[in-house]
Amino acid sequence: MSRRPSLYKMLLKWLLGPLTIIVLIGSVLAYMLSLRAAMNVYDLGLLDNALDLSKQVVVREGRLAIDLPLVAQQMLQENNDDRVTYAAWDDSGRLFSGEPRLFNPDALSTEGSHQFQDIVLNGEKNRAIFLRSKSGADTFYIAVAQTLHGRDRLRDGIFASILLPEALLALVSMAVILFGVRFALLPVNRLRQEIVSRSSVDLRPIEEATAPTELFPIIHGVNELLENLAASFASHRRFIADAAHQLRTPLASLSSQIEVGLEKPPQDVGQLLRELLATTQRTTHLANQLLSLARLEHTERNMVEMAEVHLERVFQEVSADFVTLAARKGVDLEFHLAPAHVRGSPLMLRELLANLLDNAVRYTPAGGRVTVSLQAGEGGVSLGVEDDGPGIPEAAWGKLGTPFYRLATDHPEGCGLGLAIAREIVRLHAADMVFSPGEAGKGLKVSIHF
Repeated sequence: MSRRPSLYKMLLKWLLGPLTIIVLIGSVLAYMLSLRAAMNVYDLGLLDNALDLSKQVVVREGRLAIDLPLVAQQMLQENNDDRVTYAAWDDSGRLFSGEPRLFNPDALSTEGSHQFQDIVLNGEKNRAIFLRSKSGADTFYIAVAQTLHGRDRLRDGIFASILLPEALLALVSMAVILFGVRFALLPVNRLRQEIVSRSSVDLRPIEEATAPTELFPIIHGVNELLENLAASFASHRRFIADAAHQLRTPLASLSSQIEVGLEKPPQDVGQLLRELLATTQRTTHLANQLLSLARLEHTERNMVEMAEVHLERVFQEVSADFVTLAARKGVDLEFHLAPAHVRGSPLMLRELLANLLDNAVRYTPAGGRVTVSLQAGEGGVSLGVEDDGPGIPEAAWGKLGTPFYRLATDHPEGCGLGLAIAREIVRLHAADMVFSPGEAGKGLKVSIHF
């Protein structure tokens, strides 16, 4: 089982990681630059010593010599716990002063006037400078070497003076980052706590005014979801209340009929059974309609399995069930079907057509006509079911398709769910459904455009 990623750890990773690298690189660069500057100071000191010695070179009895008092020699050799050694020789290679082991005729083979070298003298590492100079027409060489004790102490001091502040700065920065990230994520934790602490029926919107900019889209989206859930739950509660009310009436009627029949058996038992059958059929129809509407209202389009559906074939299959009903009521049922196919759910489209035909035939009086048309064009497929019944008052147009809505003149067997079911099926197929009066302003026409 993979670990769930942590925003807190991710922020620390992308903040502390680069900070550590930057501090390390900064420390190394500061140490190297400081050390280089300090070593240059030491080298300049060696150069000054060599230049001072070169000024003391004189020509005595035709030969080069250094006129250096003994005290000056002692001061030169003992310099801040570092031993300084020097040597001087002429152009012919004759050493005329200083330490013979510093003599190196090849040290200045280049064109430069001086050169620094790291050498080993008396078993110790030394930093040396070799200087070429002139006294009159005579060329001579000066070598000055110094042990590295002072340089080593300075190197250690530079390292400590840089390492300690940088380490302290890194620790303080890390503490600030840890505190800052934790503090910055407090709104996220508060949001989580507010959501977790709520009950399943608490759908109040979350406060958006104080939300950070980064969290505002999330909170706004959650509030929209809560609003939709609240509307869905409210609709669900209304549906349950309406369904309970709608079912209670036929069930109570059925129970009363049975009780009356048991207390006082009628002479015409067939009539009683026919009444019971009619009541049972109405209750069964209502229950089926309720189940269909409940299923459709809680279905999203991406949950529907789509396929190519030939609507004219579906009409031919569905219409067989209503031709007999229309003939029995004396209603003329006409079909004008052109070949047309849409992408949708075959079962839902069959239920859509059945509800539209049932609604039209059921509420069209004897002698009336129901016309079904199906056309296909460049703009899509158009389906129309039109009747010449009593029609719909203008004030009721906006309520068509609402569950359990029925006009006062409706037949008692209606349950007000046919158009609501049709509306949900149309929604799931991303189609449009329009209600309008029939021909000459009479009756009702339901137009659906895919």
